Amino acid sequence: MDIPVFPDESAWLQALKPGDQVHRFLGPVPILLKVSRVTKDRIVCGAWEFDRATGAEIDEDLGWGPGETGSWIRPVSH
Repeated sequence: MDIPVFPDESAWLQALKPGDQVHRFLGPVPILLKVSRVTKDRIVCGAWEFDRATGAEIDEDLGWGPGETGSWIRPVSH
């Protein structure tokens, strides 16, 4: 699935911190999540992990990651 890319992608992803809210898009459906932890390369929202450079969900069991995913995060304002 193609991930929509916004011009300021890297900036807002790098600025995320625990407690921030994001929308997780599973197809066209937004699901509100809260950031629980941030590492150098991942954003963790409870049970879900996302790539910090692209916002793509990382799920090794499904083979999802930055190159191919079925879910991604975006700012609540989008």
